[in-house]
Amino acid sequence: MPTNPVLTTELPFTLPDFAAAETSDYRDALDQGMAEHLAGLAAIRDDQAPATIENVLGAMEDAEQTLRRALNSFFSVYSSDATPERDALYAEYAPKLAEHEDAIYLDRTLYERLRSLEARVASGEVVADDQDRYALDEVLKAFRRAGVDVSDSDQERLRELNKRLAELGSTFETLNRQARNAGAVRVTGDELAGLSDDERATLADSNPEGYTIELVNTTQQPLAAKLANPRTRARLMEASVTRALAGEFDTRAVVVEIARLRAERAALLGYPHHAAIVAEAGTAKTVDAILDMLVPLAQSALDKAREEAEQLKERYADLEPGTPFTAADWSYVEGIVRRERFSFDEGELGEYLQVDRVLEAVYAAATDLYGITFTPVDGVTGHAPGTQTYEVREADGTVIGAFVMDFWARPTKNGGAWMTNLVDQSRRDAALPVVTNNCNYTPSTTSITWDEVITMFHEFGHALHGLLADSRYASRSGTNTPRDFVEFPSQVNEHWAWTPGRVLPAEWVAKLREANKFGQGYSTAETELASLIDLAWHTTPLDELPASADEVEQFERAALERWGLFDELIPPRYRTQYFAHIWGGGYAASYYGYAWAKVMDADAVAWFEEQDNLREAGEHFRRTLLAPGGSVDPMESYRAFRGRDPELAPLLEKLGLSPASSE
Repeated sequence: MPTNPVLTTELPFTLPDFAAAETSDYRDALDQGMAEHLAGLAAIRDDQAPATIENVLGAMEDAEQTLRRALNSFFSVYSSDATPERDALYAEYAPKLAEHEDAIYLDRTLYERLRSLEARVASGEVVADDQDRYALDEVLKAFRRAGVDVSDSDQERLRELNKRLAELGSTFETLNRQARNAGAVRVTGDELAGLSDDERATLADSNPEGYTIELVNTTQQPLAAKLANPRTRARLMEASVTRALAGEFDTRAVVVEIARLRAERAALLGYPHHAAIVAEAGTAKTVDAILDMLVPLAQSALDKAREEAEQLKERYADLEPGTPFTAADWSYVEGIVRRERFSFDEGELGEYLQVDRVLEAVYAAATDLYGITFTPVDGVTGHAPGTQTYEVREADGTVIGAFVMDFWARPTKNGGAWMTNLVDQSRRDAALPVVTNNCNYTPSTTSITWDEVITMFHEFGHALHGLLADSRYASRSGTNTPRDFVEFPSQVNEHWAWTPGRVLPAEWVAKLREANKFGQGYSTAETELASLIDLAWHTTPLDELPASADEVEQFERAALERWGLFDELIPPRYRTQYFAHIWGGGYAASYYGYAWAKVMDADAVAWFEEQDNLREAGEHFRRTLLAPGGSVDPMESYRAFRGRDPELAPLLEKLGLSPASSE
């Protein structure tokens, strides 16, 4: 019988044979993976031999190997190049995968097998190191959070809830992508004043009879910063904030059902709300700890943003006398004020921000920090059309993994940028990591914005976390960490974009740093408002949640008003109906993790700035923090790196806030 192309390990870097894989192959791989997983776990459960690290934890890793490969492959392909067949497969298998997970984590006999190992480790009968102990402790907690201890009838209801939530998550992702595509704004050439010829040509590619501005995931649309026509900006903002609110791609009913089912599930598990489950599984541990950090930060940022707004309104009155200043005008006027105040025009950076040139700078920063190199490999097919594969080597020439870059936008691709694993690193089975980065540039793109430069460094930070992993268990290597920790290493990697001479000459870095201080209130506020919307949905009791789609917008507004954070001029980075992170992307009740990670990021960057030898500093960061991944307690990794817990002061300084103003 021929090997399934998804599961073959004969290609370079043990990559799946993506070029040969059909949708049916992903189906077969998922079926085979689930069957092998359950069979392997049954053997562990029924084993009469005394529990050991190898016949329990090691065997659990082995049992999941095929399914892990199938899932990594399918979701990397699906997020980058969805097709109707792949949409249908995802919709079919999302509930099956939820049922599969329940079959594992609600299995009391398997749980008792794990507990027997825990007891033997505690008594000294079994020797376990830090990675073994942490893996065992975390998997036991996962069983308890899944409901292994609840009654039979409650377990049955949990299975129903999990299956339905999986179905709804798949539905949301499809609707949200369709709503974003349908929200594209068709314009004429006269409405594109302010754009360069190259930028106009990019918009014409998708609409031969005119121009089309495609929406991105976020509320503010990057192109608005350059559009001189206020009516065009208004149309673009209206399309952005009203997408998925009506018609065939309306997501609100799906959102309401998801929120309500998550609340019901939390109650069955004995938690006050869904956010409590998520916080417990992360580094924050409690929702109070999250809110104690997040609410003051959001309030301080919004206060600063409102100060910025007054300056922008004043300037807009000169530009458009008698015309009200709106949220649609914010980025455009902010750019003008920044150029006038700081003698800075980002448009002048085009020669430095060529896509290929920036990517070279991304790789060069990794070489300077960690001694690794990236060499293009021809003839290797990645997970989507037009990808480029790179072999990654240590300074001594040792191959440590592969990196696959998918630059190009396509209608079948998720918006934004992200990283995925194709192969998880594992010392146990000698697996080298293979990771991807995925962007959304058009082939005609020449230069990118500074924000997009930061995004490129950010996503490559995730890639480095995967590539430099050094863990025993694949399930805990690299970015397999809590949600409120995983963004920290990627945010640290953003710092290297600001190194003079790395992307920009020193004089431009100095100008940009100064100019970038203006607007920090807005950029911080819009993100933290979204974080609080997420928490509002996931901390509200079931009987207080919206019961219909018509209540969604009012619920969102009331939540922000409760914290004094509603402002028409400063909309959240994501509105509820297109908040893909929390309804389809696995960040439910954990979008706060970006802010939580920023505290560690700023504290870590402060440490880097104190070091004299960048290569030695990079090696210390790699060894103590990147390499362990999720194989040990992430906060212990942080302490090993920094010598103490993270402190808030560096973040407040970075944002231009004082400790007093954050209270």
